[in-house]
Amino acid sequence: MRASPASFHLGVNFPWLNYAQDFGRTPAEHLGVSRPAVQRSLDQEFAKIRDCGASVVRWFVFGDGRGGFLTEKGIPRRPDEFLLQDVAAALQLAHRHGLKLCFSLIDYLWLQDRPENRASNAPRQVLQFAAGREALLDRVFIPLFREFWGHPALFAWEIANEPEWAIREFHHDSAARMHYADFRVFAEEIARAVHEFGDVDVTLGSARLQWIRAWSELGLDFYQAHFYPSLEGKSGLASQLAKLPPLDQPLWLGELPANESSSSNYLLQNALTDCKQAGLCGAAVWRWSEPEKTGADAAIGRLEPSILLHWSQEKRAASVKA
Repeated sequence: MRASPASFHLGVNFPWLNYAQDFGRTPAEHLGVSRPAVQRSLDQEFAKIRDCGASVVRWFVFGDGRGGFLTEKGIPRRPDEFLLQDVAAALQLAHRHGLKLCFSLIDYLWLQDRPENRASNAPRQVLQFAAGREALLDRVFIPLFREFWGHPALFAWEIANEPEWAIREFHHDSAARMHYADFRVFAEEIARAVHEFGDVDVTLGSARLQWIRAWSELGLDFYQAHFYPSLEGKSGLASQLAKLPPLDQPLWLGELPANESSSSNYLLQNALTDCKQAGLCGAAVWRWSEPEKTGADAAIGRLEPSILLHWSQEKRAASVKA
């Protein structure tokens, strides 16, 4: 990573204000970050995040692909009129508060071949065929990377959030129809484009620690994995980290649940300490913002800021004494 490998980048997931509608226009309306009312709200939230000791905010950009760019006959043509100004507004706010943003470009829901994607509109189908993926990279992603080349508030461009849930070799589900080989080629092309046109780190948010080796030859600047006890059975975080084979790049735990009702032994503070003691370059808690009542993560709830503040203060005090 561009920062010292010894640094521990504590982060929070602020995944969205409105899913897939924070950056650019959706077919219905523009709800993006550059709107003055949204700016005022985010200014307060970013100040609270900074005051808790976090330095990184992870945020989804396109989500399931419902907006942010224009298409013609199903082929991406260019960013829409709001995408770049929304991203610029988010980066400006982050920079003002001394935070960095990890922008996750693609959510696995966009990669999946779902009936609602086919029935809704063309943008949500562009990842299902090679020409659509190529046009998205050349005409939307690369202009985005160029616009924010080397921005001081950029932590990284993240290729995709948990792509394994859309890849048949990882996930046996009717919506997971993409082949690993096809996605891997696309991911490698995005990584090269970030380095060439973005001058910033690139990563990929793997859904599980045991899957990160699948992405070892993409040219990532740091690996990223997510950990949820409900997916791992009796295999605790500390034991999984201890069993990891040596990695050629630092590892950041991009999602660590604030709460986990399925595991009586799970405590966020202990999990963060496990990450630090294992030599990880950081971890980010899921999530800062309140989850939707019907969302898949409703049971996890949101982060209690005082917990993060207490942990960060303890670790800062310990490092001073050392």
